Amino acid sequence: MAHPSLGLGQFLFHRIRTQLSRHYTVVLWDPRGVGDNEEFYPTLDDWVGDAIDILRQTNKPAHLLGVSLGSWVMSRVATLNPDALVRSLILIGASRGFDHAEEDIQSRRHQLENMTMQEFAHNYAETTLSTYALSEVKENLVLEMGQVDKEKYLQAMQAFYTARNDEVFRQVNVPTLIMVGVEDARTPAAEADEVQHLIRGSEVKVLPRCQHLAVLDQPQRVIHECEYFWTHGRMADD
Repeated sequence: MAHPSLGLGQFLFHRIRTQLSRHYTVVLWDPRGVGDNEEFYPTLDDWVGDAIDILRQTNKPAHLLGVSLGSWVMSRVATLNPDALVRSLILIGASRGFDHAEEDIQSRRHQLENMTMQEFAHNYAETTLSTYALSEVKENLVLEMGQVDKEKYLQAMQAFYTARNDEVFRQVNVPTLIMVGVEDARTPAAEADEVQHLIRGSEVKVLPRCQHLAVLDQPQRVIHECEYFWTHGRMADD
């Protein structure tokens, strides 16, 4: 089960879904405020509750994967672990929270007052994907994020950016792998190390040629790391 980041839906996983589906049942969905569920207003509690509802409906032991703010959702699902269905947790681009959340939200709100979501999405793609990302991936990211409603995007940002994850991470009690792109400026490797210190027994894998959205930058590497971890219960040595 995979949960995307702010302003993105299941599109985020389109480069890993097909290959993983050969050996696993892959469960993806658009979170509230995005894509198929754009009519709903998003909150952190709702995003967590929806993931738990889907987990229970699927009713199979599940590996959880969360990217960026999606890692905040999936770590909370792992701590609750309804019906003991959660087998493991993978976090990509995770963080403990933001020290200047309100300032960041106000800055983003001001930014969006002076540009369209399409323009914002273009800037986001340029600063969040690595130079190794395919041009068509960047174009599709802009297309997907450009359709998101501004106010719903900002509401989700408000709900997430003001939350803290330190205590949540301390309560995680399933095997956990933390991945971070070596070029990630949003949640750098030092932040991944801080998350690792909070989650007992977790490991950190630094991915080469990746920025913040490794599933789009280097999907084959992410697939390899996921499958190895799910098979062996630890990160790959290479």
